[in-house]
Amino acid sequence: MKRYLAHLIHSAEVRVTQFLKNQERNPGNLMYGGMRSEVWEVKPTIYRMADAVAVYVNQDSRYYHDETLYQAMLLAMQFVSRTQREDGSFDYPDCNFKSPADTAFCFKRLIGAFRLLIKYEKTGAAEELKQIYRRVMISALPAICEGGFHTPNHRWALTAALLQGANLFGQEPEFTDRLKDRARQYLAEGIDFDEDGEYAERSAENYNAVVNMALISIYEETEDQAYLDYIRKNLFTMLHYIDPDDTVFTENSTRWDRREVAFADKYFYQYLYLCSMADDPVFDAAAHKIIKDNMDRGDMAPECLHIVMLYDRMQNYEFKGYGFLESYRKFFRNTGMLRVKRPQYTYTVMNGNVSFLYFKAGKTQLHWQIGESYCDIRNFIPQNIEEQGTKTVLRGHAEGWYYLPFEKAPGTSDWSKMDHTKRNRVISSYIDLTVTVEEQEDGLEVSVKAEGLDRLPLRVAVCLPPDSILEQQSFRLKTHAGGNLILREGSVDIHSGDEHLTFGDGFGEHGFQGYYADPEPNPEEYTLYCNAYTPCEKKLYIKVR
Repeated sequence: MKRYLAHLIHSAEVRVTQFLKNQERNPGNLMYGGMRSEVWEVKPTIYRMADAVAVYVNQDSRYYHDETLYQAMLLAMQFVSRTQREDGSFDYPDCNFKSPADTAFCFKRLIGAFRLLIKYEKTGAAEELKQIYRRVMISALPAICEGGFHTPNHRWALTAALLQGANLFGQEPEFTDRLKDRARQYLAEGIDFDEDGEYAERSAENYNAVVNMALISIYEETEDQAYLDYIRKNLFTMLHYIDPDDTVFTENSTRWDRREVAFADKYFYQYLYLCSMADDPVFDAAAHKIIKDNMDRGDMAPECLHIVMLYDRMQNYEFKGYGFLESYRKFFRNTGMLRVKRPQYTYTVMNGNVSFLYFKAGKTQLHWQIGESYCDIRNFIPQNIEEQGTKTVLRGHAEGWYYLPFEKAPGTSDWSKMDHTKRNRVISSYIDLTVTVEEQEDGLEVSVKAEGLDRLPLRVAVCLPPDSILEQQSFRLKTHAGGNLILREGSVDIHSGDEHLTFGDGFGEHGFQGYYADPEPNPEEYTLYCNAYTPCEKKLYIKVR
């Protein structure tokens, strides 16, 4: 772990150097990196201060006991104290003011830095800084206790802060009891965790890590092993979200991180925390791969030095393995998602999603949709998923309907005020669509079967990255964002980055591209269409070459 500690320290030093430069430019408003300079926001300063304290107390850092840095930290915490609301809360100026949840997130970094000062600065030299930290945290706790939240993960950030505050500042029994009583109310709701190992927001890139960190804190304050069990299960599930290029699959998220591209760096210290506590070769290998690859890429280390330095076992840990799961097959029953990793590719089948199939080889990802333009339905959205060995079957049923006149006069001629749920409807037709995805050694075979109404123009759309090369005997072209092509017959080779794929066999029975109110082809990707009229039964394949 020694060489990776040096990497963590160096990255923290780089961030602290920028912090100092920013303070020189604008000593009255210490927001890191000039972010949102037109508003007062303390979170960036508080977060950067965790790095600053860590390098200040670390003997291996060039900032160890640096007086210039110490004075800058005093100024920064004075800014934080001035900006704190009268009720002790902080703002998140994008949208949340007097925000208990954002105050709790700030508290997480505040107490992390404060505990470093307690652990490493025992001579009293940093006493003034400690006192400001203590004052800000004590002021923040009533707002955290009395306020509320917006999203599921907020509850656990609030709970962690309440328990940490109660145990740290337990000299006042009445205050401590109030904090613990509120924490118990949150915990009584139960952790939003399912049998697949996922939290409610399914946020693989961001909020899973946020919840895990909160549960680590809750475990440490309560010594209840059940909270560690949630973390272990989620971290094992996370390994099934890692794609061949080591990025995290995010298309299943319900939050802003959907379609974000990121490595699993945020989870490094969580895997390390658990494998340094009890031998776990899978987590050991994952933690080692995350931090080694991060360093080899030349990326900044994840912001966790202030956490690692709190635990001697984490600093002294020696890695034994390296790598993620080489292969996996996991069906997430609660959300209706199948994730499979094979030697040459990974793929994901998703129920209830317009993009029902994702295929990834190396860094190249394709996803599949089927356009219907049928009554109020614009795209096939599967309503049922069934795993059948190496096959996965998706099914969807859609109906063509029309309103009938009210049986009783609606009492108004204003269309917007009529209760249209009271109208009867006539069903004139239906479409049953079945998609079967079958694994092959070198790729997938995808069967599309449409039954019911005839002459409806279906559009099987495969979305692929721009700046790829499409090539066959008759043509060679470079794709561009927002473009599209109908593959009327045969196959086409797809060259994208270092990957070479083959897709086929095409069919192009029509050129219809959707109802006039349908969305345009994806403006960020290139769309390859195969079109047919219903009823139909077609087979397509995607292969890695």
